[in-house]
Amino acid sequence: MAVKRCKLLICLVIVMSSIHHLSGQIINIEQKRIITDTVGFAGDIGLSVNASRYSESFFAFNSNGHIQFKSHRHLILAFINYSLVNVSGSEFNRNGFSHLRYNYEVNDLLRLEAFTQLQLNALLNIKNRNLNGFGIRLKLSQYENAKFYFGLAYMYEREALEQEKNLNIDNRMSSYFTFTLTPQENVKLSNTSYVQPLFNNFSDFRFSNDLVLSFQITKNLSFVTNFHFLYDAKPPVGIPTNNYEVTNGLSFAF
Repeated sequence: MAVKRCKLLICLVIVMSSIHHLSGQIINIEQKRIITDTVGFAGDIGLSVNASRYSESFFAFNSNGHIQFKSHRHLILAFINYSLVNVSGSEFNRNGFSHLRYNYEVNDLLRLEAFTQLQLNALLNIKNRNLNGFGIRLKLSQYENAKFYFGLAYMYEREALEQEKNLNIDNRMSSYFTFTLTPQENVKLSNTSYVQPLFNNFSDFRFSNDLVLSFQITKNLSFVTNFHFLYDAKPPVGIPTNNYEVTNGLSFAF
């Protein structure tokens, strides 16, 4: 019974933790873009700490940072996230990532992209994953309150898994479709879907979907609900093909 209560406690705290807490293999960069026409810097930061003790002690820490610089044709995005969950002195989960992306605006419809990313996730047995890639991004809508984009990229992946000595090296295609709807000034709904198959085996693919609904409380503070779903056709040993996560939290932007 103590174990069941502890697992329930873990689930409740994780659900109410920061919106940037990640459990999926695919990092949704589209949800982390700051949509603005203003030239210069923008960004946000987040920090959450949860601690409790009943029949078991529980500690959760999450931190994240995001900075974006935009000029007339150039856009640079940088993100970093790290989180740790500890139960009764033992590590339950540890995950994090860093991402750097460059966009060049060719015209109103076409952008060129290049990116690099480092990632770890103990729950998904990812000890270290390094991604490097480049591709295109197409703007499909000119409406301010309804924005649609499609992206297609080549991705080189180097992955080391927990308890495995071999290093996995793969070439993947990464495509995404994303939209953002703003029916009211203080309400925003966005959705992003990724598909990432191997070039030499399209049956080995990952699919993820992120649905985000945010309500602006003040000029800088918003309440955000996020539903994340991941399907991996060939996950690491012991990891299910389907994973999902629901999070609720506050976001402060500057």
